[in-house]
Amino acid sequence: MQGLVDHEDPYAPFLPLLAQATSPEEAIPLLTSTVLAILLTGAAATHPNGTPATDKALPKLFSYLSTLAQSSDSGLQDIAVISYSSLLRSKRSREIFWDNRNVTVQPLIAILRTAAGVAPNADSSSTLWSGTSTRSGIEGIINGGIGLQLLYHVLLVVWQLSFESADIGDGLEEYAILPN
Repeated sequence: MQGLVDHEDPYAPFLPLLAQATSPEEAIPLLTSTVLAILLTGAAATHPNGTPATDKALPKLFSYLSTLAQSSDSGLQDIAVISYSSLLRSKRSREIFWDNRNVTVQPLIAILRTAAGVAPNADSSSTLWSGTSTRSGIEGIINGGIGLQLLYHVLLVVWQLSFESADIGDGLEEYAILPN
């Protein structure tokens, strides 16, 4: 793997495979995103400040993962969020993730709002805080069919973003996650 990462543009053969996705369930783009996430995570460990190739590949991968996060399939959502989490181990990756927040953060907020029982364009007063949320303890499912594992992974990604609080701290306020 190290030889591939040290290549001048190691991600070039993979990126076109992401672009040909017409639906989130397609196997080749989904598998390609997994391989790219592994490669980019490894590259971040050896080049924490990034490289031109990783800076070019990350936004494209984040964009594809965003389509998975917006899917109605919680399994695909979880794949996207787990990939986000592995990619956000480096400062440079978190910066690129935040720079693309209209694509990356918005689906995560939508998952949190669904889990809290907040309508997409409603204010922050939710059924979760009013005591009328639904939860199935055996299956680990809460409002809107959001699984506890998916909710945990989304919160983990938000926590990872908090390492860049100087850059994004005030920016998260625009998403109104918490009630006033």
